[in-house]
Amino acid sequence: MEENEAVQNFFGLREQPFAPTADPAYFYATNEHRECLFRLWNNIDQRHGIAVVLGNYGTGKTTLLRKLVAGMAQEPGRYQAAVIGSPIPSWTSFALLENIIAQYGLRPREHAFGAYMQALNEHLLANRRQVCTLIIDDAQNLNKRGQLELLRLVQNLETPQHKLLNLICFAQLEWVHVLRAAPNFLQRVNLSYRLGALNGEETRHFIDFRLEQATGKADLRPEFDELAIEVIHRFAEGSPRVTVSICRNALLVAAHLKTRRITPTIVLNTIEKTTLAEPEKIAALRDFVEKERPRGAWSAVGAAPTVRPSLASPPAAASPERRTRDQRAAEMLLRAQQQRGL
Repeated sequence: MEENEAVQNFFGLREQPFAPTADPAYFYATNEHRECLFRLWNNIDQRHGIAVVLGNYGTGKTTLLRKLVAGMAQEPGRYQAAVIGSPIPSWTSFALLENIIAQYGLRPREHAFGAYMQALNEHLLANRRQVCTLIIDDAQNLNKRGQLELLRLVQNLETPQHKLLNLICFAQLEWVHVLRAAPNFLQRVNLSYRLGALNGEETRHFIDFRLEQATGKADLRPEFDELAIEVIHRFAEGSPRVTVSICRNALLVAAHLKTRRITPTIVLNTIEKTTLAEPEKIAALRDFVEKERPRGAWSAVGAAPTVRPSLASPPAAASPERRTRDQRAAEMLLRAQQQRGL
């Protein structure tokens, strides 16, 4: 039996709750994520132009992107979105323009910069009653002055009333240095938002939320000990992506051991065997566990009591309609990524 299937069967799960993909159905929205989405929608609906969302790896940027695209897909008469999934750093400004044109399905009359800009301008003017938005994921790959100048020119297309094109960029924090070196572009950024890491309480709710989404048989559901969650949080340093990876591998170990309790021992073993963590960090985590748990209370894997309180109002599983919309958003991003070598 495949390992993933074995884990799901043992824990009574409908699907893997800690899959490595950015499935919007498993997106746990912190207050910070909700505020970011609110501000992005306001920027889009008001046609304010450029918005930049910055965050470290695994802070939920791509999932926020998919939330936006899924929301726009609900109102195709109002919104028109194009997505560039992961631009190639070596692209020239014209190559970037080619990809923008491709995402909008346009066919310029000739293969020239002027013809491409004219085709885009004509398309945006013809669709000016719609809110047109270009979304770029991994925008930190755009680190050349010519690339940012092209984005500035594209976003400058406007009527006397509003911008013809919104531009939303999701990027790593390092992109700040590139932006500061391009003041002509930076001065046109209407909104910038920085996503931070999860705090300890958010990490617990994040894990609980994902389990709620995937649980099929509640009596078989895995239970993470509070101290185990604290170890995960300390190691992941609030990164949702690292948290997901540790939880996924911890469930695999627990399933092999035939225990539904995820203890600090299991988590520490998972970190040591499945990550490149430095020995000093692992030793510090072990010292923390020894200090926090009652001496001699438990040492065997799986023997720890579970004291994790459940959420007061567990989130409902995603509806088929929502999953369909989110799947369309994911497919749109995937197509953009596949076309990036155009």
